[in-house]
Amino acid sequence: MRINSIGRKSVSRLTSNVSRKMILKHFRIQTTLRVLLLAMTLLAAVYFIMQSFNWLTVIASVSVVVIQLYGLIRYVEKTNRDLARFLEAVKYEDFSPNFSPAGRGKSFADLNVTLTDVFNVLRKARMEKEEQFQYMQTVVEHIGSGVICYQANGDIELINKAAKQILGLTQLKNIHMLTSRSEALVIALLALDAGDRKLVKIAKDGTTLQLAISATTFVMRGQRFTLVSIQDIQHELERERMTRELEIAHQVQMQLLPKLSPDIRGFDLAGMCWPAEEIGGDYFDFIPLNDGRWGIAIGDVSGKGVPAAIYMTLAKGILNANAETQASVKTTLTQVNRWLYKYMERGSFVSMCYAILDPAKSQLIVSRAGHDPLLIIHADGSASSIQPEGMALALVDGDRFNNLLEEKTISLAPGDTLVFYTDGFTEAMNESGEQFGDEQLKRCLQDYRLQPADQIMEKLRNDIKIFADDQPQHDDMTMIVLKCETTDVRRETEKP
Repeated sequence: MRINSIGRKSVSRLTSNVSRKMILKHFRIQTTLRVLLLAMTLLAAVYFIMQSFNWLTVIASVSVVVIQLYGLIRYVEKTNRDLARFLEAVKYEDFSPNFSPAGRGKSFADLNVTLTDVFNVLRKARMEKEEQFQYMQTVVEHIGSGVICYQANGDIELINKAAKQILGLTQLKNIHMLTSRSEALVIALLALDAGDRKLVKIAKDGTTLQLAISATTFVMRGQRFTLVSIQDIQHELERERMTRELEIAHQVQMQLLPKLSPDIRGFDLAGMCWPAEEIGGDYFDFIPLNDGRWGIAIGDVSGKGVPAAIYMTLAKGILNANAETQASVKTTLTQVNRWLYKYMERGSFVSMCYAILDPAKSQLIVSRAGHDPLLIIHADGSASSIQPEGMALALVDGDRFNNLLEEKTISLAPGDTLVFYTDGFTEAMNESGEQFGDEQLKRCLQDYRLQPADQIMEKLRNDIKIFADDQPQHDDMTMIVLKCETTDVRRETEKP
């Protein structure tokens, strides 16, 4: 990595200070002393030669002068060489040379210390720059979008892992190497300018990718670079399409559930479904039958998402087709099981509770195909569960299912509240992994028994939200509340 211009200016100022302070102070003194000594030697030689001329004196004087002059020249040249080495090391960012002051006095020892300090500062600055560069490379490498930086001639300066994966390459040295992948992509990349955005289609592994490319440009070391980000938006488009389809499926599924609760004289009936995802496998229904009777159904398909929703729709259609023609709940569920066993994949199943309400007799005839028990909250606040025997739908066929299925008749008294529900209520969890549970559900229903049917469900749902706090809903939650109104309430509704 190169030292930036700010670092170079700092080096220049620092070396300038070294030259002024050290050379002008110490080097000047040393040079002056050597020149003075040389001058004194010359004067002495001239004096002795004038006093008594002989060749021995001349040779000795000249020798001393030559030696001193040689020492002065070498002293100056050695200093210049050291400074040249220092400046060359700075130029090529080589901070390994050592400067030995041996035999040249304290001034060179001080100079050596200063040059060493300068090298340490430069070495530290370079290490910091390298660490920053490594950090930025790591960040770029872990960006989810593809990043490519290249010169005007197409030479790649930087490419991250995401870009290689999108383009299906392991190495890329020049943009022109992408011609075999997509000539349109090469043309688009080389023509990009700052702020440009383009969509380009390329073929990869037999599929077509739609790439969104955005660019910016910058100049570094006198060269123009283009930095582009590449995103494969084909998957985003697919996700958006799937989201739209799930929204439509959710709307269709909600249309299959009762929009309004039936108005049954002497009873308050309401139902609600809260899917955990866009679409789910829970189901409830109110089916008008002969002689003022009503079929009441609640079901829970194994699994979640689209498959569960499809099976739920299938179960609803089969139940509605048979409920109007079959006289008993047991016979109806037997027929539903026969068809579901035929069409559903093995291992999938539907738990269901189906009942027929006869308002004239205040009776409920119910069968339970592996579903959660019914809860009845009496007018005095006591609670009990209703658990007729039965196996879930689509697990076994024929007589095996029919022999296990039990039909039960329940007489409802004024003030009684009967509750059908799926396990999404009891299995709702908080942050600690604790479940809402059957007992807590029962206590809440006892507390809210005097409320209207729809208010009971809303209050219970709010209790579960508070219990779960910020934890996501893990399963669909569906409930039906049937209240047998008291005599006073019935009289009020009968008034003109």
